[in-house]
Amino acid sequence: DYQLEKLIKKSNVFKIAKIEQLGLMQVFLTDSAYFSIKLRQDFIDLMERRRRIVVNQWRSNIMKAIFLGSIGTIADTSALQLKSFNLAFEKHGLEWIWSPHEYTEMLKIAGGTKRIQRYAAQRDETVDVESIHLTKTSIFQGILATKPVSIRSGISEVIDLARERALKLALVTTTSCGNVHEILSATCINRDQFDVVITNEMVKHEKPEPDAYNLALKKLGLLPHDVIAIEDNLDGLKAAMSAELKCFAFPGRMQSEDIFKDRSSVTDDIFQSVFNIVNERLAA
Repeated sequence: DYQLEKLIKKSNVFKIAKIEQLGLMQVFLTDSAYFSIKLRQDFIDLMERRRRIVVNQWRSNIMKAIFLGSIGTIADTSALQLKSFNLAFEKHGLEWIWSPHEYTEMLKIAGGTKRIQRYAAQRDETVDVESIHLTKTSIFQGILATKPVSIRSGISEVIDLARERALKLALVTTTSCGNVHEILSATCINRDQFDVVITNEMVKHEKPEPDAYNLALKKLGLLPHDVIAIEDNLDGLKAAMSAELKCFAFPGRMQSEDIFKDRSSVTDDIFQSVFNIVNERLAA
């Protein structure tokens, strides 16, 4: 604006009409006969710089990607996971039976091996944590391979929205590649619908560390403000926030909403929440 005023004073032979249209300033010169070629070019260069600044600001406001943060955002598998744990305990000769209430409390901490370790420590028992978890994973994948699983309400619409708005779509989880394959097969979601899929084999640290999100951003060439994430658990939400992403908490039936301190991030209508923020960013 200072440069513009300086040029106006310098010319002193014309009137300027400014029109704000879609954020772009159009300048009309009413006495171009006395307007030097050099000064006219200065105006053209200045307006082009202003146009580029406005366009870049507009582009930076547009949402560019949606990150689904776990297989639990796609399908509510907590009950199947609980069943798989208890069957695994039985196979390993353990007299452990987790109740739905106990498992709801355990879900506050992400990671099956962590839950087994903590439970064993509480009972002062020594167990082969990795072996038990591998058995549980095998049972879980077997169930998914033989039993159709429903996609969570609103997720199909979110995936469609990403395609319609030409947004990048990523699945950013720290579960195994095998679990991802089975959940996508069980819900009839084509893996090719995702521009990037991150699994625990690809990162050094699992959630709540931000490694998975940082890797997804790097692979897609995006910045944190370009993305909206969706998580169903607290550790996932912490990971997204550590990566400086805006994130919606979309807890499943066995996830307690009380664990999310920022209740404004919690939604039970994920499509409407994502749709609103995509449109708000477009209008900004």
